Amino acid sequence: MAYDFPASPTPGQTFNNYVWDGEKWKLQSPPVTGAVRYDIAQGLTSTQKAQGRANIDVARKNYIINGAMMVSQENGTTAGNINGYWPADQFVGVITATTAVVTIAQVASRTPSGSPNRIRVAVTTADAAVAAGDSVRIQHAIEGLRVADLMAGTSSAKTITIQFGVKAPAGTYCVAIWNSAVNQSYVAEYVIAAGEANTDVIKSITLTLNTTGTWATDNTPGLYVMWTLMSGTTSQMAANIWGGAQFLGTANQFNCMGTINNVFELFDVSLTEGATAPPFAVPDYASELALCQRYYHKQNAYLMGYAAAGSSTGQFFNYPVRMRANPTVAPFTGGAYSNASAGSPSGGNDMGFRAVLSPTVTGMGYYDNFTFVANARL
Repeated sequence: MAYDFPASPTPGQTFNNYVWDGEKWKLQSPPVTGAVRYDIAQGLTSTQKAQGRANIDVARKNYIINGAMMVSQENGTTAGNINGYWPADQFVGVITATTAVVTIAQVASRTPSGSPNRIRVAVTTADAAVAAGDSVRIQHAIEGLRVADLMAGTSSAKTITIQFGVKAPAGTYCVAIWNSAVNQSYVAEYVIAAGEANTDVIKSITLTLNTTGTWATDNTPGLYVMWTLMSGTTSQMAANIWGGAQFLGTANQFNCMGTINNVFELFDVSLTEGATAPPFAVPDYASELALCQRYYHKQNAYLMGYAAAGSSTGQFFNYPVRMRANPTVAPFTGGAYSNASAGSPSGGNDMGFRAVLSPTVTGMGYYDNFTFVANARL
């Protein structure tokens, strides 16, 4: 049988049971349909490529840092109950207006992926009447440099999938996305069915990033992801559309703060490009710690130096990784002095800082086992 083959074919183009290999039409035996080839180039769409990667569990960049909740430099496993408490690096609890009281902490509890840790929010004082300005959320900010390739704010804005593990009471919950300027919001719902209540389940939402607006691509926040536990009417919008600033939930948002002893747990978090997400992979702890230390670093140190009484001496401390920006170095805590009355940070940059002390009498002064904190969080 004779065929009128297409003129000017491109490599990988098929016609009936033939494929153009760049030089000639080659019979496929057996015929291949819907397959990824390895011998010649193919003109696959971005959707086909994404599905192919998902089918074979190809690892993709997870834009979330510390999604396994293993790193908690500031607070370890100590629970807190204040607005702005960090139970794990890169994840902060934000509590606004509500009279509810919660504890939030990194806890040792094995996740379905094998991570030893998760974040737990437990209600200790309930707030059943949600006022307009009430809200409670877990928030994660991603640096603009890290998400620049997602092309948000352009006509080429990518589709992303946020996948996460959750354990919570039954109800409708929301995940919110904000842009860097915090003047665009997207809210998506997910449902914990009655049969899933208070058990480990994996949920995901898929959306296309907005093609307009301000989305930083430098070392400032590029986008924010939030898991909402309570949302008053002030921060509610319709689901699955891009809207105005700082919305967190829909009118269907379940009030997890409504009953004492309610528990919400978050774990195994990923944000990947494409309409499907691969199974969560627990990252290497040392590599994840280094990523976290770009934003926050806590360390015990020793300071010593020789100087005359009334003058000062010091040394430079290098950070383990270059920080996102010149951090704020907090006053030193703990430790013990010997022939010195004070030790303090004095200048620095995103690579390290100088610490100084003043000997009481001429000679060697010491400041033993103090703690310093460098904070360049988003």
